[in-house]
This record gives sequence, structure tokens and C-alpha cells, in this order.
Amino acid sequence: MIKFFSNRPFWALSLISLSVSPLCVKQAYAQELHTQRSVHDQNKSQQNLLRAIQLIDRSMDVYFSGEDFKMHRFYNPFTKVRSEETASVWMYSVSIEAVNAVLSGLKKQQKVDNGKLYKMYYSRYVDLLAKLHANAAYYLGTFTLTSFTKHKEWTVYAVDRVREKGKANVTGVLNVYDDQMWLVRELLEAYHLTGQDRYLQEAEYLTAYVLDGWDCTLDEKGKEHGGIPWGPGYVTKHACSNAPIISPLVTLYEIYKNKGDQIIAHSIDQKDKLTRIAKKERKADFYLRFAKRIYDWQKANLLNEKGVYADMMGDCYPDCSIAYETVNGVRYRKNTELGYNGDI
Repeated sequence: MIKFFSNRPFWALSLISLSVSPLCVKQAYAQELHTQRSVHDQNKSQQNLLRAIQLIDRSMDVYFSGEDFKMHRFYNPFTKVRSEETASVWMYSVSIEAVNAVLSGLKKQQKVDNGKLYKMYYSRYVDLLAKLHANAAYYLGTFTLTSFTKHKEWTVYAVDRVREKGKANVTGVLNVYDDQMWLVRELLEAYHLTGQDRYLQEAEYLTAYVLDGWDCTLDEKGKEHGGIPWGPGYVTKHACSNAPIISPLVTLYEIYKNKGDQIIAHSIDQKDKLTRIAKKERKADFYLRFAKRIYDWQKANLLNEKGVYADMMGDCYPDCSIAYETVNGVRYRKNTELGYNGDI
């Protein structure tokens, strides 16, 4: 007669094995499935990043020409001809945004592929970012602005590109605040991705220019009218010329929150509602305060009864011309009364 499991230790072990084997199989299957998904996710993230790189490289080939990185507004893939019309600075800033996105992806991908793609592409894209930034100077120009608080010379970005760096016409409506805001956002991102101070320095300079456009004039109750016009040549106040700077201001606050750096803050005296004053303030406090002010102004003035933000405050009264006032012998821009037109 054949005796099964005559060896007691073996018999006990066999029973245990038989009793737990379904659980073991289930656990093993779950582990295998997790591994497969992990590998799939890793492969997918790498694939998406490579696609982004290919797309940018192709776009650089067809939309840009020359060592001066002239960006053409249109490209016909059938005739393979670029338009003579060049891209506006807003379009150009999107190319910087795209490069920043890849640099960010390369940094994150290091944890997945042990830095394989990072080693292959990071330095090249840092160089590309630097070249795009350097050649953005074909949109730069200098002018003197009489704002709500001061009279100052600024070097900022025009809407359109010119043939010589730094020679763009940026007077009046030829530069707008929202274009500077998008560039501030990307310059701050470039600073975080590369650690190069020049990006932070220009971001802060352009931020100062944008905030110089804030309407700090006071109403009869001593409350700021608030809001940033579309540009120094406009009086209408838009969603696009206010909202985009809020996030960069919070980013600047995060950079300086543990530092003692100071900045000059300009405002109007609450007592006589006319005298312009300037005083030092911690950068962190200044940036966060402005982020809150702009957010609150936009919510109070552009959010309609449907819960949708309107395009702008228009309906200028008596007209849409820039108005000025003279205080203590100095000329300043003054508030233009606006109505809410409800356009969305």
C-alpha cells in the first residue's frame, strides 16, 4: 500500500502550501500587474517626452530662420514656405514656454530612467533656451512713461519684431502689459530650471513695469480704483492684463519669503488723495500684497452674475484718451472712469 505524506513535517508543509497557494498566486499576479503597469507608465512618460522634443525640434526647423532666431508667423507644410510676416512677441514667448516644459520633463524623467534622456537633451535645451531669450531682444525697445505714480524710462517688449535688437517702438499701444506678464512667467520658470540669476533679474524688472501700470488713484472714499490697463496706451482694463501676473507674483513671494530683500513701493497719500509717496517694503510682502490686490480686483470687477469672467471694463467716460493731472508741479496719469460692459 502506498502511504501518502507519511513524513509528518512534509505533510504539514504540503497542507499549508495547498491552503495558501491561491493567495500567493493572487499576490504574485497583482505584483506582476503592478510591474507591467509601472513599466508601461515609464515607457509612456518617456514616449511623451520624446514626442515633445521631436515636435519642438521640428517647429524650430520650420518656423524659425537664421542665427537671429526670427520666428515666422505661418508655415505652409505643403509648399514648405514660411510667411514673410513674423510672429508677435506673445507667439515667440510660447516657444520659450515649450522649451521650459521639456526641461521640466527632463528633470522629472531622471527618476524614471536614471537620467538617460536628461544626459542626452538637457544641456542642448538649456542652450536653446538661452538663444531664444537672447534673440527676444529683437522685440525690445525703450521709452519714457508717465504713469500713475512716476515718470520713468523703461526697456520692455513690443508687440512686433524689428530688425535690430533693442530698437523696437514700444510707445503708446505698441507694447501691452499682458505680453510682459507671459514673459515674466516663463523667465521665472527658466530661473527655477537653470538656476541662472539673469532670468530672475529680468522677471523682476518686467514685474516692476507691469505693476507700475496698476491704477492706484483713489476715489472719493479713499479706495483705490485698481486694475491694470491693457497697456500704457490704453485705459480699458482687461482680464488678460491682470490675471496672468497673479501666479508669478506668488512665485516671487515664494522666492523671497525667507529673505530680507526690500523694494520701493509707490502709492498715493490717503489723506489728500493726490500726493505720490514711495517707501521701502520687504519684497515678499510687496509681491504677495499685489497678488491679493489684483486677484480681489478682478473678482470684484470682472466676475459677472453667471460666474464667468468678462473680457474687460470698457465704456470709457468721457472718452478713451489717456488723461493726466498735475500734482505739486509734477504730471501723472489719472484715472479714467470705466463702465462694466459685460463682454465675455
